[in-house]
Amino acid sequence: MREPLDVQTQTTHPEDLLSVSAAARLLGVSVSSLRAWAAAGQVPHRRTRGGHRRFERAELERWLAARGGELPAAPTRPAELVPTRVQPLPTVAEALRGAATGIVTEAEHQMDERGAASRRRAGARRERLHDAITDLADAFEGGDLGPCLREAEWQGFRHGAAGVSAEQPLGEALALARAVECVLTPELGGPSAGDVRSLRQTLDRSAYRVATGYAAGLRSRRRVSDDG
Repeated sequence: MREPLDVQTQTTHPEDLLSVSAAARLLGVSVSSLRAWAAAGQVPHRRTRGGHRRFERAELERWLAARGGELPAAPTRPAELVPTRVQPLPTVAEALRGAATGIVTEAEHQMDERGAASRRRAGARRERLHDAITDLADAFEGGDLGPCLREAEWQGFRHGAAGVSAEQPLGEALALARAVECVLTPELGGPSAGDVRSLRQTLDRSAYRVATGYAAGLRSRRRVSDDG
């Protein structure tokens, strides 16, 4: 595995360094599967100085080609009932990236007050929160909320399908929303009040998608149980 790198100073273009969730979407696999492969050293990745996994697009393509595969075609998805294209807000994206560590710390503090996680679970939770912030920043920079909302729905679905309590995915989504509000509202206030409103609405939609995904996961679990 490579030595940790500083994403801000390395030569790879930032848009070619992908978060776990973005890389999973590129490969057409689940986030949990990609994390497991990376932890086992089976897929090339890097660590930032903050300890977060990042995947270089060109490396992933070479890795996949060496195994006789190719990137999957973009999946055909049903049209979103609520539009996901928004006005790009680079100021919000920059603020999210710059405050990511503080937001994660605040979110963890809120969740730990309700019961401390084990060290292993806390590490995985921290990475999920960082990835959620990265996806949110990418969404506001590009003006497309679709990928981060679908990732939120998938997180809910996989917990529901596994029969895990809804408290974990929903608790993380709500704690993240409160932490963003606490850390970023002062920075984005004043003339950027509209940006704050857009950010709040997106976080509310994300939490809702976690809940709907979780319900769908539960239904899927029940169908499997009934068929068995």
